[in-house]
Amino acid sequence: MSTLRRGAAVAVATLAAMASVGLAGGPAAGAPSEVAALPVVNHERLLLAAQLDPSKPDRGLTSGAEASVKTVKAALRAKGLLAASDTDGHFGRGTMDAWRAWENRVHTTANPWSTNGLPSLYELNELAPNRFTLSNKVDQGSWVTEDGEAVNERTRAMFRKAEALSSNMTITQGRGGADASAGTHVGGGVIDIRVNDAPSQTSARVAALRKVGFAAWFRNWSGNEHIHAIAMGDPWVAYGSHRSLCQIYQFRFGGEGGSCSDSTAGADRPLVWWEQYQRTL
Repeated sequence: MSTLRRGAAVAVATLAAMASVGLAGGPAAGAPSEVAALPVVNHERLLLAAQLDPSKPDRGLTSGAEASVKTVKAALRAKGLLAASDTDGHFGRGTMDAWRAWENRVHTTANPWSTNGLPSLYELNELAPNRFTLSNKVDQGSWVTEDGEAVNERTRAMFRKAEALSSNMTITQGRGGADASAGTHVGGGVIDIRVNDAPSQTSARVAALRKVGFAAWFRNWSGNEHIHAIAMGDPWVAYGSHRSLCQIYQFRFGGEGGSCSDSTAGADRPLVWWEQYQRTL
């Protein structure tokens, strides 16, 4: 055997011996091959559960959200913010309260959209390290102005797309004070739209708003006729005295957004949110 061949044989034997004790670039027999992957939280589905589950009369689950809710609740329990017994996939009032407590920890300044009990991207990122990763992230953007009214960038993009699908519209109310519309406009994602400029376009406008992800209704209130629209899945929607989040629930079950008990027996409106709509384009 040549010197070169003898050297190669020795090298192979040496590597085999090292591998047997876990020293040759791989684990020894019986050792784990890799660290277990962290669970994934779907931000879109988590937000949908947070806007629907607290209004449910039972502990029903939101489709596609169960695993994400369970993962987030486990993280809240680890922080001492949620009861050890609360382990299911229902994002109920107890979970909303626990999330508010987390928001109060991570935000240096409290405001209606940073302590609303809805998991924003910033708040989730603060909770996620070594616990979970995020998919389908929802970013509402910053405050901007549309028709002289304050809205967030996500809401503005939705509004402009609805305009493109129907006709030009004017926002008459965006973000407002706590005394405006019983608190429903104090956060983000909620707008009122003028109808008396083109009454014949009202139905088409409502349909377009719903198509892009708003829970929208025409309110035929004498002297104050308008379209009221709430961006589904918006992390900045305020939980005002009139319960904007409950209006998402009422939209789902056929209500007109007037009260938490306003629903239509057997109604089952499909829910579409902005990110979901964009994937159909």
